[in-house]
Amino acid sequence: MPGTTRFPRDVSGRRARDGKRGGRRILRRSSTLSLLALAGLVGAHTAPAAAAAGVTCQPVTRTVTLTAVESAPQLLAGRLCWRGALTRTTVQVLVHGLTYDHHYWDFPAATGDQSYVAAATAAGYATFDVDRVGVGASSRPANASVLTTGSAAYVLHQVVQSLRTGEIGGTAFRKVITVGHSFGSQAVAKEAGVYGDVDGVVLSGSMHDTTTETFTEVLPQFYPAQLDPKFGPLIPAGYLTTIPGTRGGIFYNLADADPSVVATDEQLKQTATDGEVATVTNGNLETQDIAAPVLLAVGQTDALFCNASLSCADSQAVLARESGNYAATACLDAYVLPMAGHSINLHLNAPEWFAAALDWTDRRVGTRVGPPTQPC
Repeated sequence: MPGTTRFPRDVSGRRARDGKRGGRRILRRSSTLSLLALAGLVGAHTAPAAAAAGVTCQPVTRTVTLTAVESAPQLLAGRLCWRGALTRTTVQVLVHGLTYDHHYWDFPAATGDQSYVAAATAAGYATFDVDRVGVGASSRPANASVLTTGSAAYVLHQVVQSLRTGEIGGTAFRKVITVGHSFGSQAVAKEAGVYGDVDGVVLSGSMHDTTTETFTEVLPQFYPAQLDPKFGPLIPAGYLTTIPGTRGGIFYNLADADPSVVATDEQLKQTATDGEVATVTNGNLETQDIAAPVLLAVGQTDALFCNASLSCADSQAVLARESGNYAATACLDAYVLPMAGHSINLHLNAPEWFAAALDWTDRRVGTRVGPPTQPC
């Protein structure tokens, strides 16, 4: 594995990507860190759930900065996963939301049905599943306010550039797709709009209009992580987490969820920061500037974005709500996972959403062996 590397700031040129109409619910709308510290943080990653499906996963750590003028290095940890030979193909960068880490994309469920990594690698893609700075095996800055949507986007930009130049995995990927969930989608949207260096964008669990329940019911379920038995008083001030026993009500439609998955979610929960919460919708400011194809995905019963007046009934309803927020060059598509709540990867019917997302990436961005099948 290469040593400590400072990512380049330059962005790559972007080519137009498109596709054709597809699945039945998708509609087209056209700093140097010590080796000891590195070893300890790498070891904090658990074995990937996808390993049972024959997936090769390589732990990766990189040093990044939070802004273009910031000199203090932070450690970013992730896992590059693939099947067969790792070639110069398409990689999907997976970015989790608040109070999650990389497990959101490769959840250790007994059946493996909640592993997007397993599904994506089976479809021929490589994946790079990160712990955003502040959680998991990545650095946790003492000043929580420095972690914002903007810093998350800048770190993601460094990751994209490093994947293109071969600094991760020794392979210079030709195409990079960024895939986010919730706050991770906000970081993905901001990165794509500001830096313009990706070939496709998938935004799940994130839209422009939120329900009143987001603030009146969900935010009160967050409290200082210092008070939580999992984290305790040693965690810096400004880090937040969910109150024990509340994740089922916040992130799930329990009628479409396995109780054991909800219980594991409680055990694996991570943190958010006051800076992230304060800037939680800032990625929405950049969506008009995204020129790569965009897929929006949401759970039909997502309490943060869906109610009687903000319909998530089907993909037509989502497109009607969101189409004005994107330029024509985004070729906006939408997908609704029936019955699912906010954390769509962790519901019983998650494989339906995985299949739809991978069909979209094949058509809009192009498969590992060919171009997209229908331009915008």
